[in-house]
Amino acid sequence: GHPTPLSLAEDEGGESLDLSEDELPPRRRKRAPVEDTPEEWKRHRLAIKEAFPQGWAPPRKLSREAMDGLRAMHIYDKRTFSTPILAEKFKISPEAVRRILRSKWEPSREQRMRFSERERR
Repeated sequence: GHPTPLSLAEDEGGESLDLSEDELPPRRRKRAPVEDTPEEWKRHRLAIKEAFPQGWAPPRKLSREAMDGLRAMHIYDKRTFSTPILAEKFKISPEAVRRILRSKWEPSREQRMRFSERERR
């Protein structure tokens, strides 16, 4: 059948390969800090204050179910349900859609029940 595979420690002539590491391994670059630095926070706050001088107060707020539906539509087809189209369909600003899509927070079961009860009133 098949020829025997070559050993990783020997070359084609059957001689042992030198696998020693005479050189030091390249130094790895330090990882960027996981947490944002105070300068980045300051820059971000200034950018947000410039974009929203009166603060972020959307004129229309969506229910939790509507936000879940908006996310599901975007996940289903990002081209058909792009940010501007979702903003138009839900009658909210593109910035609100961006914030909803970017948000990863999920309420616990108890919180979800309290929210739905509050929305019914």
